[in-house]
Amino acid sequence: MLPAGIRETVARATHDRYRRNQAGRKPPDDPAMAEWEQLREDLREPNRQQADHFLALLRRIGCTVHPVSDRKIVLMAFTEGEVELMAELEHERWNRERLAEGWQFGPERNVEKKISPHLVPWPELPDEIKEYDRETVRGIPQLLAEVHIEIRRSP
Repeated sequence: MLPAGIRETVARATHDRYRRNQAGRKPPDDPAMAEWEQLREDLREPNRQQADHFLALLRRIGCTVHPVSDRKIVLMAFTEGEVELMAELEHERWNRERLAEGWQFGPERNVEKKISPHLVPWPELPDEIKEYDRETVRGIPQLLAEVHIEIRRSP
């Protein structure tokens, strides 16, 4: 788990990036599109859990994280294979999280009723939806760099 202050900063940055990426895709009145300060707590916590999961994803591909304060962060570039693996693992985490919170599969997304058409295994997701998870993992190096954490490959 990330330290509390860093966790909250990464969670907020994750949500901000989500809002930017979803602008034009989701209606502005969708509860998940609210700014962090107005975001319901049940929609904030998944961002925190996702921030924590970044460390597990990085370990899975043989990377470690290191605080850096005396120089510019060197941004990690993931291979396409690493992106695909981490995106699939992130989707699995998201599925577990949603199911534990009482979400169900349904043909149309409804936040209030906790219904999502994306509660399916990775191979069944449309590629455009898979891209959301790919965008998330591609952005991990920049998000962590914003809180002075550098990703390095293990020797």
